[in-house]
Amino acid sequence: MKLRDVVAILEGDCFCCEPHLLEAEVTRARASDLMSEILAADALPDILLTGLCNTHVIRTASVFGIKAVIIVRGKAPTKGMIDMANEEEIVLASTKEGLFTSCGKLYAAGIRGVKENI
Repeated sequence: MKLRDVVAILEGDCFCCEPHLLEAEVTRARASDLMSEILAADALPDILLTGLCNTHVIRTASVFGIKAVIIVRGKAPTKGMIDMANEEEIVLASTKEGLFTSCGKLYAAGIRGVKENI
């Protein structure tokens, strides 16, 4: 699935969506409000869904090569997040849906999670 499809499924608003970035293929997602969980994971997602609105989210995505950050619950990213996402070429979008519903919609569309560390 392409990132543009993910944004459409979630009825998202793009804040950093260069056309070529939206053509990236994605298969895996992760949902978390704890960046420490992302940092500790063995397998990394293509998409990060979170309710956090700060530059740490973009920095985490950048370090691990995450292609897109989707902010849930209708929160709008800060200007700093938008600027950093543009610099790092990370798709940044927001959806009015909650975290659970967003994950369910993506799962129903074929996006899967990453294997959890146990």
